[in-house]
Amino acid sequence: MANVIFVPADFPTIAAAIVAANEFDTILVAPGVYNETIIVNKTIQLHGAQSGVDARTRFPLAESTITGNNASGVVQVTADNVVIDGFTVQNNSAGPGITTSPLTSGYWIFNNIIQNNVLGLYLNSSGLTFSQARFNLIQSNNQPGAATGNGIYTDQASVNVFIDNNKFQGTHANASINFSGVAPGVQEDILIANNLMVQDNSIALTNTTNVKITNNTMLNTQGSSIFIAGGTDRTEIESNILHNSISNGISVNNVFDPDDNTNIRAKLNSIQGNTVAGLNIAAGSYNTTPPNRRLDATNNWWGSASGPAPIGTGDTVIDPDAVAEITPFLTADPTASQAIPGNMLSTGPIQRNGSNVQTIIVDVLNNDPLTMAVVEIRGFIMGTAGPKTPFVHEIFTLDPSTKIQKTYSVSGFEEYEFQFGITATDAVHISIWPRDIGGNLLPTQRIVTSELQQISILTPIS
Repeated sequence: MANVIFVPADFPTIAAAIVAANEFDTILVAPGVYNETIIVNKTIQLHGAQSGVDARTRFPLAESTITGNNASGVVQVTADNVVIDGFTVQNNSAGPGITTSPLTSGYWIFNNIIQNNVLGLYLNSSGLTFSQARFNLIQSNNQPGAATGNGIYTDQASVNVFIDNNKFQGTHANASINFSGVAPGVQEDILIANNLMVQDNSIALTNTTNVKITNNTMLNTQGSSIFIAGGTDRTEIESNILHNSISNGISVNNVFDPDDNTNIRAKLNSIQGNTVAGLNIAAGSYNTTPPNRRLDATNNWWGSASGPAPIGTGDTVIDPDAVAEITPFLTADPTASQAIPGNMLSTGPIQRNGSNVQTIIVDVLNNDPLTMAVVEIRGFIMGTAGPKTPFVHEIFTLDPSTKIQKTYSVSGFEEYEFQFGITATDAVHISIWPRDIGGNLLPTQRIVTSELQQISILTPIS
């Protein structure tokens, strides 16, 4: 029969509780700061005070905080099927926050804040049992040391891994997620899904096999959003939002491994506003020799209904070896009905004043002094009855204690509506100020945050 052990009520330290625990026991750790190195060498569940509470959105109070200074990690997992849930793991100036062994598997790393270490989660797995990292907040892991500046990192075996619904921020200097295999075949069967990267860094792959990257939102990436660096095979990139990176939306190269990349498929992604290119394939980095396939980048949105440059005016596609297929392309954003995590609010229908063109000014204030906000704006126009038509869709980040103003124009329809998705903080305030054709303010149509009606699901656009 499994037992429950309490820290510090039964044992003063987490390490002492693990020594006393039997297989399948659960250790419950009360709020407090535990300055110790934790080695989990038994199949147990280790639950902090915030176990089961999503780390991406919780206010960091009553935390079970583990700090230490160990090159192998503050928390080291060396047994199968271990659960680490509900902790803050921070301030390791010598190595990772959490390390999992490449010789075991079945880890559940849930609901943890992992911050200010050399690197965040050193995620290795033998792959015998599926391992998961979910609902974690991983931020600012940039202390000097080996593999610094990575949120999730591995350069060892990492097989059968699911990285889902995590948030990365604090601008990791290297990558948000970095599978950096030194040889083919040891990093495979990996699913990276539903993660949010806010002004952070790349998803980077080297020597990986069978990786799917889907439904991630990457905004203002401080490098290429998806960075494929050599020796990869069978990479699927689907339904991601890749907006406004300082480099490329997707970069294919062989800078970290001379072997060519093969069998990449990228579809149904929203790729726009990237500084260098939406897709950049370096010369000599992709092999189409049968049975390998050409790089399939059809049916993506490139930020313009006319398609990517040089075909149209959207994000550029750079393909010197002509190894990619990019047509047909999408003429509308496929993620327009995909809400980012967080609250979704609606103004409801607002009637226009008269038949003239009306200017709509949207003021967005992030009143949070510490937390960056992610804001999504959707605008719709409609008659007094019948269907409505989308005319605005923007996603952007807003720094703490910062205000931005957006201006839109509506005409020819009697009513309009705005919907707002707000992520990471509840301190965002929004006002809508219509002006008539003469520039006169129409205060009776002002909408303030307190009047916004929260809706349970996003209003469909078709």
